[in-house]
Amino acid sequence: MRKFLPPLLCLILIGCKSLGLAQPQGFDQQLANAYGVHTAVVQATATALTAGSITPADAVAVQSMEKNARSLLDSAKAVEQVNPAGAQQNLTLALSALTALQTYLNTHGK
Repeated sequence: MRKFLPPLLCLILIGCKSLGLAQPQGFDQQLANAYGVHTAVVQATATALTAGSITPADAVAVQSMEKNARSLLDSAKAVEQVNPAGAQQNLTLALSALTALQTYLNTHGK
């Protein structure tokens, strides 16, 4: 059961949009959502590695990208008040990277 929890959380986050549930409206809600996606990717990476779905080298590469995305999220949070456009760009870039990582982990988790 524990093996399926992180991918399930990822699918739930992605599925909210398809179910017509409210999308995050403000920057703070979008940022909180992105941090949630980051957490799901971190957990899915650990699960995939433990299950043998990805190699240790793949896990290290994914973890590096996760850390970069987390840095972008932290940067977006830090500059939100002084540079809203830059903060939104960082948030968008981080979320794109995290979504790509989710896709990778979902395809290799099977």
